[in-house]
Amino acid sequence: MSTTVNKKEFADMMAEKGDIYKKEAFKAVDLFWETLLDYLAEGRKVNFYGIGHFELKTVKEKEARNPKTGETCIVPEHQKVKFYPGEKLADKMELE
Repeated sequence: MSTTVNKKEFADMMAEKGDIYKKEAFKAVDLFWETLLDYLAEGRKVNFYGIGHFELKTVKEKEARNPKTGETCIVPEHQKVKFYPGEKLADKMELE
């Protein structure tokens, strides 16, 4: 068994636990991510109490090296999504 769960497996488990149709669970997963990304695109932090929060972070421009050619290049400033685990989630992960 793989240690990675894909979207379909996640939605299947939601359907099973929530006693809903798989199609509804899959739609709920899609809607969750779409909504999360919409808020992040607006520059807002998305907080789930006890679980953690998502926010956009700016990564400054930097010089990097192509590992194949050794040639240096500039990686432009860009945004990335960062997840910060909440205290309850962090505590639960330490127990397991």
